[in-house]
Amino acid sequence: MLSQSPLLNFLADHSSAAHLDAEGWSLLLAEARACGVMARVAKVLAQDYPALLSSHAPPQVMPHIIAATRQSDSLANDVQRELSFLSDALAGVGTPTLLLKGAAYCAASLPAARGRIFSDIDLLVAPPFLAQAEAALMLGGWASGKHDDYDQRYYREWSHEIPPMVHLQRGTTIDLHHSLTMPTCRIRIDSRRMIEEAVALPGKGNWFRLKDEDMVLHAASHLLLNSEFDRGLRDLWDIDLLMRHFETTTPNFANWVLVRAEAVGLSRIVRSAFALCHRFFRTPLPGQALASSSSLMVLLACSANTRHPQTRPRLQGAADQLLFMRELALRLPAHLLVRHLWHKATVRIRPKENVPV
Repeated sequence: MLSQSPLLNFLADHSSAAHLDAEGWSLLLAEARACGVMARVAKVLAQDYPALLSSHAPPQVMPHIIAATRQSDSLANDVQRELSFLSDALAGVGTPTLLLKGAAYCAASLPAARGRIFSDIDLLVAPPFLAQAEAALMLGGWASGKHDDYDQRYYREWSHEIPPMVHLQRGTTIDLHHSLTMPTCRIRIDSRRMIEEAVALPGKGNWFRLKDEDMVLHAASHLLLNSEFDRGLRDLWDIDLLMRHFETTTPNFANWVLVRAEAVGLSRIVRSAFALCHRFFRTPLPGQALASSSSLMVLLACSANTRHPQTRPRLQGAADQLLFMRELALRLPAHLLVRHLWHKATVRIRPKENVPV
């Protein structure tokens, strides 16, 4: 059955765009922008369905498709250039550096990189090398913004990354991780094992990426343990594309992912992500890989949905809030959660001039 959302229909079946009228095309593009997938939709249409685009899309659609593809191509070039700068800056650290998420997809030339827009580059080094890597980046021109003592402690003791670093001239942002998930997370994840089994990337630089199964697991954990549901469809599309690609190189890849998820503590997380992928993208997955229907799945499906005011679920805002509180409770033990919420509440009511910038 077709949805009232042109975007959701397109994600499940790209050829559905052939049945859109002018108003439907307009809504498809507006939904894609709201969900952060405009460039990826444009790339799919321009490269995989050029005949459909030329014969069914209204003329006014093409400038938007061209602009989005150019944005994507420009970002891909910028990422490659920035990785070259980062490679030089980190050359003396003496430890492998992992690329995560969008940067890893680009460096590995994976299908998930096509049209993926992201605002920062995620790096990871083992904890013993964190201070050395941070110092090397500072010498290379990256600096952290101002943070109060609490935020510094939150990032450096409880979080899985240090405060974001921004290049003083180019304005590019680096997220330097020392773990794949927060060390305080109640879901015990063997992040060290995933990091130790990373694989080298070809080309210049001492770059590594997570192995195939772990790329899927990290994408799932990032979605379901970081409360970033405003880009839920983009992140689910990542997982869908990773699964479809790796299935072509590793038969029964989904089963390997499930075995790996059980070994590192992400079984429930990846099954929930798979269920969402199957719902929105018709990702070919075996039944045993999918989480059973539950109230949590209803919230996830409501939140990881189109974000356009015309087509988003009516209860999306409430679902977002409930999932945000759930993820906070999973990421922080009770005493730290209470402290964190109290600090954020008091910062919010301080006079503006006293709030660190």
